[in-house]
Amino acid sequence: MNAPLLPVRSSEAIAHAVTALRAGELIIIPTDTIYGLATLPENTEAIERLYAIRQRASEPAFPLVLAENKSMYTLARVNQAAARLAQRFWPGALTILLPPGSDLSTAQRAMPIALRMPNYPALHPLLRAVGDVLFVSGATCSGYPPAITAQEAADYFSEQVAIILDGGPTPFGIPSTIVDCTQSPPLLVRRGAIPEEKIWATLAPQFVKFS
Repeated sequence: MNAPLLPVRSSEAIAHAVTALRAGELIIIPTDTIYGLATLPENTEAIERLYAIRQRASEPAFPLVLAENKSMYTLARVNQAAARLAQRFWPGALTILLPPGSDLSTAQRAMPIALRMPNYPALHPLLRAVGDVLFVSGATCSGYPPAITAQEAADYFSEQVAIILDGGPTPFGIPSTIVDCTQSPPLLVRRGAIPEEKIWATLAPQFVKFS
């Protein structure tokens, strides 16, 4: 059965999405960069299904989308570089890798965590309804480009998810920039929506240029 495409700005659609998440389902959400597959971060079974339908192994970091900057400090061990980047670029198209915080479960502390606070206010009602944090990975299959519209996401995953929240074409249309702040100096892991030069300008002069 194909998942319904529901407008992300509809309170009724958000209520349906929250119900699906609490039932252990996967949903698709829009962000400012690309569409993402989402579930609750404590639901390990749903996370395993998410990677299975993407036809790829799990990512090297635990990807979380936040409603508020302050959530970073409860989820991760935040250093000066990460704090500076978050202050400059959040909300926005930057993902920051950090060591996991002690409050996370054993499974969640098995790898670094990848934190992002999208510049997408339409997501806030959903995030706040589920505790300000969602596990979100890009809505794409191995070997295919990421979905930048709800219909593209539906073409990939309509039969495997419960709901697709439709926010129209994503503003950036490319994935976020990723910076690894688990090491010093930080490392640019993926070029994306925020240019490398802006990342470096924010961190200088404390750190040498990325290798």
